[in-house]
Amino acid sequence: MTNKDMKAGRWKSILMLVLVFGPASFLILISTNKCEHKFEELPFYGRLDNFELVMLDGTILSPETQKGKITLFTTIQASCPSKCAINIPQFNLLIYQHYRKNRKKLGHIEIVSIITDENGNPTNNFEEVTFLLNDMVNDYDASIWRLASGDPKQIFDITHNDVRLIDQRDDKAFAGFPYLETMMIVDKENNVRLLRRGSDEGNIRDFKQHVALLQKQYDKDAFKSRSKTDE
Repeated sequence: MTNKDMKAGRWKSILMLVLVFGPASFLILISTNKCEHKFEELPFYGRLDNFELVMLDGTILSPETQKGKITLFTTIQASCPSKCAINIPQFNLLIYQHYRKNRKKLGHIEIVSIITDENGNPTNNFEEVTFLLNDMVNDYDASIWRLASGDPKQIFDITHNDVRLIDQRDDKAFAGFPYLETMMIVDKENNVRLLRRGSDEGNIRDFKQHVALLQKQYDKDAFKSRSKTDE
């Protein structure tokens, strides 16, 4: 495949995600710097009311366990760590290491990656993916970047503007399904607040900025609440 074809495919994927999730996501994407100052809120794409994933330690992850936490969902595969759902080296440097180093302040933010095989099917191959992350990620901590087994469609079955994410197809996406490449921000009330493709460094940086934006909104709300209490 030529560089021209690869670039065309990447832009096609980004454009498709923008079209699927409407103008709101596009505006958020191009107005990141303004959001830092105006505290504009991230859009709402729906709620995760019913899901159940089995974690590496055997516990169950559900909407109830994630209340009060900001959860960053992805899928993950051991077969191609740089070219499948997420670019693991970039995700490590830009996302994981930031939350690992700031655990005292940001301990309520969890990364949850759902393991699939090379075809996007659910699998419980914890051992292989754990080995991969220990090999590729400096100071990997399984309590921060958590691995889960279960059907990722439970998480990514989002409909916006009458378009259902898990129904979308793209030959250039991992296993032909764009939802398998999607990074998702879920807020403390289990609302879906942002979706970005995880295979591109620029999208990973943008994703990180919007997690920070959501955190700033919570900080602002907490400040307002304290101010009212003090009155």
